[in-house]
Amino acid sequence: MARFVTILVSLSILGLVASEDGSPTVSTASGKVRGTVQYTNDLPDKPVYTFKGIPYAAPPVGDLRFRAPEPVIPWEGVMDATKLEPFCPQPVDLQHTMPFRLSQTTTSEDCLTLNIETPTTNADDGLPVLVWIHGGSLERGGGYLLPFVPLAAHQDVVVVTFNYRLGLLGFLSTGDENAPGNFGFLDQVLYHFVYIGVVYTVSYHVVSPLSKELFRRAISQSGVFGTNPVQLNPLRIARIQAEELGCDGDDTAALVDCLREKPVEQLLAGYDLLQLRLVGSNLKPFRPVVDGYFLTSTPEYLTRKRQVSPVDYLMGVNDHEYGFMMPRASHLPNFGKGMTHELCAALLRMGLQDYVDYKGSGQAILTAILERYLDHADPDDIMAIQYRYTQLMGDLMFVAPTLRAADGHTDAGGRVHLYENHYVPSFLRAARPGWVGCDHTDDWWMVVGAPFSDIQLTSGGNISFTSADRQMSLKMMELWANFARTGNPTEEWPVYTTDQPAYMNLNLTSSVDVGLKSDRVTFWNKVVPKLTRLADRDEL
Repeated sequence: MARFVTILVSLSILGLVASEDGSPTVSTASGKVRGTVQYTNDLPDKPVYTFKGIPYAAPPVGDLRFRAPEPVIPWEGVMDATKLEPFCPQPVDLQHTMPFRLSQTTTSEDCLTLNIETPTTNADDGLPVLVWIHGGSLERGGGYLLPFVPLAAHQDVVVVTFNYRLGLLGFLSTGDENAPGNFGFLDQVLYHFVYIGVVYTVSYHVVSPLSKELFRRAISQSGVFGTNPVQLNPLRIARIQAEELGCDGDDTAALVDCLREKPVEQLLAGYDLLQLRLVGSNLKPFRPVVDGYFLTSTPEYLTRKRQVSPVDYLMGVNDHEYGFMMPRASHLPNFGKGMTHELCAALLRMGLQDYVDYKGSGQAILTAILERYLDHADPDDIMAIQYRYTQLMGDLMFVAPTLRAADGHTDAGGRVHLYENHYVPSFLRAARPGWVGCDHTDDWWMVVGAPFSDIQLTSGGNISFTSADRQMSLKMMELWANFARTGNPTEEWPVYTTDQPAYMNLNLTSSVDVGLKSDRVTFWNKVVPKLTRLADRDEL
């Protein structure tokens, strides 16, 4: 869902003073802003000074659409920074995808804004700055879905969240100078503090030459670049999209000019049509590209060549990443009621080519995967087949790529701390079938300190958190903040190496283990690549 990049830097705040009404006013390099004060539900005497909706780039509209971001124009007077500004345009209504009420639901192309939550009014305190890069497959999401006030208050850190361009507007590429792509990443580089997150975005910054020296530490929660790999044929996608929107796709300059003239609502409608034409892929069509600027080659190549920022890196997964939320979002047929062998094979056949370069025998790979994940104790039980499919997809999309990234970063000279999270927030466990483990984004609730905020459900009432939830949240906030400060979450957490691939099992009682899902990771990272070289390509 999101990631953190953690760097120890000073905010571009030149002074922080209190207004006559008690609201904090900040002088920034672009102008003054006035914020608010927030509190957690357990620390009534610990104020967190909050500034919302601060522009960090010029609005990417008109001629600036499909271009790198431009600096924000300084403003006169004091800007009101007491409320959130719109999220960036996206194909779904975020509120319809969330179990809790969002404090802001509108979208606009004028969306490049950031939010700051800080426990101090002293600019010289030198607190760690944690920047949250939200997840959503580079297609949906927003910087501020829930407050990070608990993390700021309990751990004395500054937390920054921000919006960046998504989907077609953020990652359309013609593969040339007319629309190089990666505009959403360039937004993130323009706002250059510390990165943290729960998806793969952070890992792209680790291999980008533009992001070097911008951060000291990085955290990837539930995903790395292998989770959402680069789009190798962006011009094909751009031309299909242009066709759906009535634009000429032969000349890339004319194509981009035509798309710049379309209202954003028409672009989103055209994107829906594009998705229908590309049905069968697990990945979104507008993805990172090798543009020669932000990304000079594929992340895998750059990692092998050790052309990465060797920063301290905390990365990990939940123990059932594809357990519930993602298959439901993918509208799998009758999910939760079981799955036949035929449906399992068909779904795998459609999605496998997004992740596996099957230059060998595609049918041999498919057969090997299905055999590897067969429940031999009860091979024809439809619930067992469905469960194994969720494990298979979680390993393919999250676990195996994360271990490849850990090995590559370690080989490049970086220090890695690896984890697998097992803790499920109590309200989510009560709402799911018993066979679902720790699902995608379950760790997010704990890291943001959700049990210490009053969060209203869309169905009414507040989310009820337990004492165990609060205990786990305090633990994870402390681990993440310790890593931001020192590069070491705790003395009991060993560094991951390829010779000793240690990792932390995160739970109320955590434990160190070696070899995260080692047999299955070896299958994906060693056996499957070998199969791709065994024979000529066979259509799946």
